[in-house]
Amino acid sequence: MIRLMRADLVRLVKSRAFGLSLAGMLALSAAFMVMQATAMDYSVPLSRVIFLPMSMYGVAAAALVSVFAGDDFSGGFIRMKLLAVRRRSSYVLSQIFVSCTACAALYTAATVFTAAIGRFFFENNVMASDLVRFYLLGVSMSLTCGALFAAVTLLLGEKTRAVVVCMASAFGMLFLAMHTNSLLVQDRYKDGVLNPKYVGGIRRMVYGILHDLNPCGQAAQLSTWEVPHPIRVLLLNLLLTAALTVLCCRLFERKNIN
Repeated sequence: MIRLMRADLVRLVKSRAFGLSLAGMLALSAAFMVMQATAMDYSVPLSRVIFLPMSMYGVAAAALVSVFAGDDFSGGFIRMKLLAVRRRSSYVLSQIFVSCTACAALYTAATVFTAAIGRFFFENNVMASDLVRFYLLGVSMSLTCGALFAAVTLLLGEKTRAVVVCMASAFGMLFLAMHTNSLLVQDRYKDGVLNPKYVGGIRRMVYGILHDLNPCGQAAQLSTWEVPHPIRVLLLNLLLTAALTVLCCRLFERKNIN
């Protein structure tokens, strides 16, 4: 399995999917910085810019993982790789590990690029300790994305269908995050009267959990530097990544590879 991981990591670095996804995220980061620097007539803080590109991170991660992991099926390499390992679960673990690594690298590159370039054009109001703390939460988010999209791709077993399903899922999570965020940011009172759009009680708790569970919801929280429940987010990401890995291993063992 270790040799398979090494081979897939080498293939990842050389893959066009990774190069295009990375270029896309960096271009998006640059575009957001240009818009913030030119469209505002006041000094924009760096904290407003660093995680802003993460709004489209889920889409980029879905495209990267589904294309990269799906290449094994479209190229017919899946049979040779399965013959090279003792159990199918070893292949699954390798693919999920490489997919998580790819998503973490994509996230890290975009964040470091935005922070490094942005500090020259925006008011630096970011403390190193806060940046590290929020960055690590984002890494856990990227691991969840990698495990989720890798599991979907491996279980579907067909590249084109995997790309469609993963991209549709990414946009679905994005729209869900926009909806839950619009509800959670409402104040109880507006202009001195009770805000009819405010959601409280059990519904607010449910929406909060959905927002924390959704990688795109986490990205929205990172972009505003407001994560109300960081420990819950971290635990949800780790549990979801582990659960997806175990589920994919078990289901892939029974899958009929044509």
